[in-house]
Amino acid sequence: MQSDHAHFLRCLEALKESSFFEQMDTISLKELLANMSLNYWNKGTFKDSLDSQFNFIVSGRLKIYQSNPKTGREHTIFLLTSGDVFDIIGLMDREHHDVYWEAIETLEILTLPIEQMRCWVDKNPSMHQHILSYLGKRIRQLEHAKTDISLYTALVRLAQLLLQNIDVHSQELNTIKDLPNDEIASLIGTTGAVVNRHLQELKKCGAISLKRREIVINNIQLLLSIAEDKYIP
Repeated sequence: MQSDHAHFLRCLEALKESSFFEQMDTISLKELLANMSLNYWNKGTFKDSLDSQFNFIVSGRLKIYQSNPKTGREHTIFLLTSGDVFDIIGLMDREHHDVYWEAIETLEILTLPIEQMRCWVDKNPSMHQHILSYLGKRIRQLEHAKTDISLYTALVRLAQLLLQNIDVHSQELNTIKDLPNDEIASLIGTTGAVVNRHLQELKKCGAISLKRREIVINNIQLLLSIAEDKYIP
């Protein structure tokens, strides 16, 4: 992307605001952006291999998931949004990453060949620490998800998911807003029917209200009590 591109400055600001590129200087980010191209994935765009490219999300949401070909059941590993990067594992090694990628709304992404990204990281050694921090965050998410499925009920996991996705300023849901029950279920390792039942339970106790496909948080303290498995009806 050339510096005179209509979206150059907007994309540069997106890179600056991302935790992945935290504290990187503007000159280095401009150099990176100059080698990137701006692309769009329409909602529903599906990919099963991204081994040769590195991507940065400017806007939109993307799910990374695995699927059982016999049952069709899916499990969402991560739900990524603005400021996130993929495929971070492909950046670290040259092995094939056996997952699926799907845009759950229109995605605006910056893309460059992964070998170019590796060269840029080598030229900017402080990025190694940023990559480790980003990976650490993701590993903690996977660790929590693994233990939560083993130790807590679907109701508790649903309450935890809602709390993790509340905007601290607006008190509204962000990343999982307007997702259908099946998509929410895929994030916490259950089924859409179970999610629907537990949403009704949360509504009945006053923790949330439901407006079409929108979940409105009414009582954060009550939701927190449920998420900590302390709530007694």
